Amino acid sequence: MTFSARRPTRPAKTRRRLNTIAQGTLSAPSWTSTLWSTQRPKIFAVLLLLILGGALYVFFDTDYFYAFNFNITGARYVTTAEIEKASGIRGYNIFFVDARAVERAILKLPEVKAATVTTRLPNYVAIEIQERQPVFVWQRGAETFWVDADGIFFRARAPMSELPTVRDLDPSVIQPGQRAQANAVAAAWALRATMPESPRALEWSTGRGIAFTDERGWKIYLGDADAMPGKIAILRALIAQLVAQNARIRFIDLGKGDPYYQ
Repeated sequence: MTFSARRPTRPAKTRRRLNTIAQGTLSAPSWTSTLWSTQRPKIFAVLLLLILGGALYVFFDTDYFYAFNFNITGARYVTTAEIEKASGIRGYNIFFVDARAVERAILKLPEVKAATVTTRLPNYVAIEIQERQPVFVWQRGAETFWVDADGIFFRARAPMSELPTVRDLDPSVIQPGQRAQANAVAAAWALRATMPESPRALEWSTGRGIAFTDERGWKIYLGDADAMPGKIAILRALIAQLVAQNARIRFIDLGKGDPYYQ
């Protein structure tokens, strides 16, 4: 047997076959890379659906984005329950809340003069209101209302003994939110401004205007607000004259121009 110092060489055919196998093994893609390249769009679509489904669940099937607790300021007489009910958005998804529409809804409460609504994610709703301020207590029949400077009737919610009270003798029905007769409120305002010492208990009727009963039991009819300072000046002079004469008077009527008494 003969030995050689050199490493024996393989036949060329065998060498080509081995090289082909080796190259094929190195260049052949793995099954994972093949799966990823072919299924990648589907995988992305499934992930997107999962994310979208999770977002929809959080948005619509949890309380996280729903309005249940309101921050209400400015309310003194109107209750928070009334404001929440008037808003119409309790339990609403915050994405569907129209702040301007809520303001208009709250303004339908007769007691509310102005309203501002603010929303913020995830479920914050702030409602700031300005209530109407009563300037007269208005009584008609067995019902009692408040009236503000704009002449709007709204429900009396507490005793207001410090305010003038007007007993309305007209027979028509008053509804909260209704506007009082402009001449009635104007006459009451004019009387209180011109004669602050007049009794707080006043009367109003369309036929004879504003009236009160003084400390002597005399009924004083003053008509509407026109020329109220002049009528009060005449009234004071006439009362001084009648008291000096020790006259017995049932009423004084200054609503028709010249004073008339009996």
